[in-house]
Amino acid sequence: MKGSERSDLALPVKQARSRLTRDRFLAAGRNLLNRGAFEDTSISDIADVAGCSVGAFYQRFPDKEAFFSVVVDTVLAGIAADAERFATAKPFSDASVERALVVCITYWVRTFRRHQGFFRALIKKALHSDATWQPVRKAGVVSVEPFITALASKCVQSDSDSFYYRALAGFQIVFGVMMNASLHRTVLLNLRSEELTSWATETLRHCLFDELPPALLAYGSQTRKPARSLRLRPSKNSSKPPRT
Repeated sequence: MKGSERSDLALPVKQARSRLTRDRFLAAGRNLLNRGAFEDTSISDIADVAGCSVGAFYQRFPDKEAFFSVVVDTVLAGIAADAERFATAKPFSDASVERALVVCITYWVRTFRRHQGFFRALIKKALHSDATWQPVRKAGVVSVEPFITALASKCVQSDSDSFYYRALAGFQIVFGVMMNASLHRTVLLNLRSEELTSWATETLRHCLFDELPPALLAYGSQTRKPARSLRLRPSKNSSKPPRT
């Protein structure tokens, strides 16, 4: 995931000093989002946190909503880039299937913990604007595709649309629980609890390898892939890795 899909909302930056000021505003925005204070924060407050003037803000962003969009896209791009680096690094690519599942889920639990305030702010804002959630949907798929690619290769399923569908469904279930836990301190599967990692690992394993109803498998093979898909082709056979 390169750049920001809505970076055109930010005004052009031509000089290094101006770019540094812009980065300070974005850092302030990320800080405010993580603290859950963005909605009640004025542009003057943002400028104060960034250590810049209100005039400098308007030189770079037309309004607070445009600034919010750029901050969100910047954070999501960073999450996707970090995920790709982790999933393609040698320690993960060399791990066994069972070990890779645990490491993968542990990585995402830590990511949600680190960005809990950010996701909480997005969820609250999305209640009033569905468009707010569109970048999250797209970034979510892009972020998990390197993990799906690696897991498919380990399971000799790189040509299987069914495996892709199973994996994407598994991540959607797990991420949904983590999103809910980011917003509320849930009784079960709390974002800070160790049981969340165990449950999420077993859920992803079930989605990948356990027998599913034929209707779901048929739907999975017909599902159109996202733009940055794995470009998988249907496979008649599926292999279930041995448990260790």
